[in-house]
Amino acid sequence: MSTVVQISEAVSLAFHGMGLLAGPEGRMSVKDMAAATGASEAHLAKVFQRLVKEGLVVSTRGPRGGFALARAPEEITLFQIYLAMEGVPRENACLLRRTECPFGSCLFGGLLGDLTRQFVGYLQEKTLADLRGRT
Repeated sequence: MSTVVQISEAVSLAFHGMGLLAGPEGRMSVKDMAAATGASEAHLAKVFQRLVKEGLVVSTRGPRGGFALARAPEEITLFQIYLAMEGVPRENACLLRRTECPFGSCLFGGLLGDLTRQFVGYLQEKTLADLRGRT
């Protein structure tokens, strides 16, 4: 059974991995995050390379290295993480990925746009600190 809102595996790993970094340890290796999330180290490493490039995390090499948040958990919203991984979500996205509806107008009316706006609003309001119960 699937959910109504689909989030890519990359976004899910970014949310969960960064949520772990917002915890008391603060810095974690890809290996430790992969063990905690059940993800492959290779996929998680690619996700975190992107997050480094986007300025949300920093990486440190060496035996005590790993990834850490670039800013305080209160300053990083889930929407910033989503944007880094997927870009701006489209409110008028077609489930068939078409520019023109075969029915003339969407079967769902404005529902998909409403759901997207509600989802984006939620992501904009929640920070990594909220995930860890800090605010």
